[in-house]
Amino acid sequence: MRMRLAEFPVPTPFRRRARQRGVVLLITLIALVTLALAALALVRSVDTNIIVAGNVSLKQAATLTADNGVESAIGWLNVTEGDAGIEHFNNDDVDDAYYATSDDFDPLNDATWNGGVTVAVATGTGIDGGRDQSGNRIRYVIQRMCAEEGEPDVNNCLIVEGESDTSSMRVMDDPPPSEPPLSPIYRITARVDGPRNTVSYVQAFVY
Repeated sequence: MRMRLAEFPVPTPFRRRARQRGVVLLITLIALVTLALAALALVRSVDTNIIVAGNVSLKQAATLTADNGVESAIGWLNVTEGDAGIEHFNNDDVDDAYYATSDDFDPLNDATWNGGVTVAVATGTGIDGGRDQSGNRIRYVIQRMCAEEGEPDVNNCLIVEGESDTSSMRVMDDPPPSEPPLSPIYRITARVDGPRNTVSYVQAFVY
């Protein structure tokens, strides 16, 4: 007896599976593009955060450095009062960036610092020609808070009362204390120009 093998047709699902491989590849490519775009967005976000943090750091450093300008101005006021007397402040001293009036210019305007008026440069430890070791350029102006030059008066100046000339400790027979002297207020504006076009202002009021 001869045995014959039965012949069966090849099932068709294999052919369908072969036709589906292109769809999987397309989906894979779309997923790769999506991941690439997400990675690019993450990198740009990190770069932006680094730039912002750097700018904030430079701004803070410039603001702290502006104190050198304020201290330089206060030093000039003290020395000038001792050498030339308080009367020297009744008129402008343009060469030293001192102005006896406060209404002539705006100290927070860029034009003021770019040739509008004469400004002074800060001095001190680690500062050379108005620049510190970080490259910050420090300048300042001093304005007396008065509407006009001349002897300060309560009608045209911002005035504060100074200390009394006599001691508060006195006996009954002592004469009454003299009237406290009047002192005008001086506004010091310091400006710092730093790296990456950083500009910072600091103002202080002294008397």
